[in-house]
Amino acid sequence: MTDQTETTGPVPPEPTAAPEPTAAPEPTAAPDAPPAPEPGTGPVELDAWALTPEAAAEEQARRPRRRIKVRWAAAALVVLLTGTAAAFAMTSVERTDLPGLETPNDGRYVFQPLTLPPLPSGKPSPGATEAKRRHHADLRLLVLPAPVGGTVSPAPAPGQPAAPADWKTCEDYAQLDKDPVKIKELLDENACRGAVRRIWTAADGTRAETWLLKFGSASEAEAFHLKMSGGDLKEPADLSHGTSELDPTLTRLSVEFTKTTVGAAKEPVGRAVYLQNGDVVALILLTNPKGVPAQAFRQVAVLQNDLLN
Repeated sequence: MTDQTETTGPVPPEPTAAPEPTAAPEPTAAPDAPPAPEPGTGPVELDAWALTPEAAAEEQARRPRRRIKVRWAAAALVVLLTGTAAAFAMTSVERTDLPGLETPNDGRYVFQPLTLPPLPSGKPSPGATEAKRRHHADLRLLVLPAPVGGTVSPAPAPGQPAAPADWKTCEDYAQLDKDPVKIKELLDENACRGAVRRIWTAADGTRAETWLLKFGSASEAEAFHLKMSGGDLKEPADLSHGTSELDPTLTRLSVEFTKTTVGAAKEPVGRAVYLQNGDVVALILLTNPKGVPAQAFRQVAVLQNDLLN
C-alpha cells in the first residue's frame, strides 16, 4: 500500500456571517396630554398679576382721579412759572415805567455824578475840626454844573469841555441888588474875599445863575447871610417877591417871585435862595417865563449845598 502523503496548507477559516443589523427600537409615543378642560370645568391656575373684580373696579375709578391730579399739577406749574416770569419782569424795569405807577415829571433835572475837587496839599476839608469850616478847594470847582441837556454860558468851543465858573469880584455881585452901594458896604464890612459865578440854562428853558462868595471866616459869612436872606434881592422887571421857608436844614428863607404864568402850572417865574456853609455864601437864582418848578428849585439848592459840605 502506498503511503500517500497529502500536503495541505492552512485551511482558511470559513467566513463568519455578518450579524444582521439590529433594528432601532421604535420611539415610545409620548403620553397623550390631558385634554384642556372645558370652560367652567376643571381646576383654574391663578395669575399673580391678575386683579380681582373689586380691585379692577377700584382701579377704574382711580384713573380719572389721577388724570385730574396730573392736570391740576400741570396747571399749578404753569401758574408758578407765569408768576415767576411776571415777578422778574416787574423787578427788571423801573417803577416809574410800570402802568399805573408812573410818576409825572415834577421838573427835576438829571445831573452827572458830582465829584468834590481836590484839596491843596496839607489842607483839611471844611468839615474837619482844624479847618474851622473854611473852604480851601478851588471855589470855581464848588459850583453846581449844568444838568444833562443843559447849556452853559458862555458856551464852550466845539469839542471842548465846559469851563469852570468865572472868577468875579465882590463888587460885581453887588450890582445884582437894587442898592449896589449898600451891598458893597455890607460885603466890605464882612471881609468878602472874592466871588465866582456860573450861568446855565436847562432843557426846559429855566435859567440858573449861581454865585459863591468867599469870606474871611464862618462868622462873617453868617452875618452877611442873615442880612441878605431877609433883604430885598434885585428882582426881574415888574415882579414882586415874597419870602417862604425852603428847608430848615438848608437855609432860613428863600425868595419866590410871586407873579405866575397863565398856564396850568401856576408856578412862580423866579425863585431864589441864599445858602451859607462855613466861610462861603451861595446865591441861587432860577428864572423861567413859563414858571420854575418847586422840585427843580429845591433839587438845585440841595445839590449845591452838598458840594459845599
